[in-house]
Formats: sequence, structure tokens, C-alpha cells
Amino acid sequence: MFTLARRMDDMLGRFFEQNGSSEGAWAPACEVYVRDGKVAVTCDVPGVDPGDIHVAVKGRTLTISGERKGMEEIPREDYWCREIAYGRFARAVTLPDEIDAKAVRATYRNGALNIEAPLAKEPTAQTVPINVEQPAVAA
Repeated sequence: MFTLARRMDDMLGRFFEQNGSSEGAWAPACEVYVRDGKVAVTCDVPGVDPGDIHVAVKGRTLTISGERKGMEEIPREDYWCREIAYGRFARAVTLPDEIDAKAVRATYRNGALNIEAPLAKEPTAQTVPINVEQPAVAA
């Protein structure tokens, strides 16, 4: 069912794009799974500053929102090809079960937002700070 919903979102996003621009018409791809009594969510957000990402939890809904800003202003008519989406995004993910919102942890590394939360006994609501991890430098 999730795959069908994602395909419909993608199709409608492409339908409403204007003049080949994908500005404002995107949402990060996510994976959600349960392991060892915890819900894990990974979202692809390359090029998005972690300070521009907001994570909130209420009941079984995890909401990820933010904005990917363009590097520089280039007039639309100067583009030969434009496939990277810029602008605001919001993604609501229905979790498989209630989680402990106060124990949610979010980290950002190499363009991926990783969220982990233990399954809860009682529903709670909470905003989640994002810790930025620096990638290891190859020697």
C-alpha cells in the first residue's frame, strides 16, 4: 500500500510541475522498519542543510519537513536540464505502532536523516532535535 501511495504522490507531483521545473514538488524517499523493539526511519535528504529540517512526532505520525535551497539563482531559460528538486518539502510517515516520542533520536550524516524510536506503551508528542555527524575523512 505504501508503494502505491508513493507512486501516486510522484505521479501527481510530475503532473503539477510547471515548465519542467520540480521546484516545490518533492518529498524525500524514506524507509521504515522495526528492529529490536525500535522503529527506524531513514530519509534521503542530500543537499539539505540539517538546520533546515524539522522532525515532529504525534501518535503514530512522524512528520519530516524542511527546505532544500538552491546554490545560486540561475534563470529558468538558462537550464539545459533540471532534475534536482528545490524548495520546501513535507513528508508524513505513518509508523507501524505507537512510539515513545520523548525517546526519539535523529541524526544526519552524508545526506541521510536517520530517526530511531523505541516502541511506546502510551502515546506522546514531541519535536526532535537533529544531531549532525561529520563523515570520516579518508586518509
